[in-house]
Amino acid sequence: MPARRKEENLKGWWPLLIAAKAHANVAPHLRETACGAITVVRFGPDPARLGREAGVSDDDQAVTPAWAARDAAAEAFARVAAPSGVGAVDPGRAPSPLADAGGLGRFRRGDLIHRLLQILPDLPGDERANAAGVLLARETDLSDPQRREMAQAALAVLEDPRFAEVFGPGSRAEVAIAGTAAGLPEGLAISGRIDRLVVLAERVLVVDFKTNRPSPATIEAADPAYLRQMALYAAVLGEVFPGRTVEAALVWTDGPKLMPVQENLMAQSLAELRRNG
Repeated sequence: MPARRKEENLKGWWPLLIAAKAHANVAPHLRETACGAITVVRFGPDPARLGREAGVSDDDQAVTPAWAARDAAAEAFARVAAPSGVGAVDPGRAPSPLADAGGLGRFRRGDLIHRLLQILPDLPGDERANAAGVLLARETDLSDPQRREMAQAALAVLEDPRFAEVFGPGSRAEVAIAGTAAGLPEGLAISGRIDRLVVLAERVLVVDFKTNRPSPATIEAADPAYLRQMALYAAVLGEVFPGRTVEAALVWTDGPKLMPVQENLMAQSLAELRRNG
């Protein structure tokens, strides 16, 4: 550290020490004493030197409290789960993370597009395309066509006026959420991360981005796991924002298109979840 910087730091805390020593409640208890070869100013009595035999004996140790021998009570919630995994009944249907889509694993493609949709909305519109190129250029194993396809998928969503509210005032990206709600199965709490949350005076909009190709033609044709996920988000947000209408929607980058998730579909998803435990 440069000498000038050290001097500035010293001047920052040294006056505080001087002022503390001069305080009426401190000054009477200060005295000079030898500490090896130097003289120091000490507050309070000298520390007592204890030999090895002065250590705590077994007889002096505190008695172990009774609660330490009892089993801990069951947690209020038997399980905490990620919304995307709640209700999964057929793990064999899940595609492999190594599944290939044009030389790029589908999950990695989805992660990269999600990252673009998280970062780019905070930039001015005329800077987004260049920023997308810079971010994707860091993925050195991708081809230029792959980078262009992902950048175009993200920019198409951001530039579509139908999605203006999703990225407008009151919106936030990657919002952590944890909790439970009256409509969830007993003993279940969720912990997850919302892709985009819009909080307005009278309503709340929760949005999840999906990069599946091809995207379904209707919301009814969407993967039931996606509908459960949005139903869980909406239920917990209803507890967080009482008195406000909570709406949910899926944004498909293939299209792109926005699909509201109707309230009856979410209610049906929660009812099925409760029936199946």
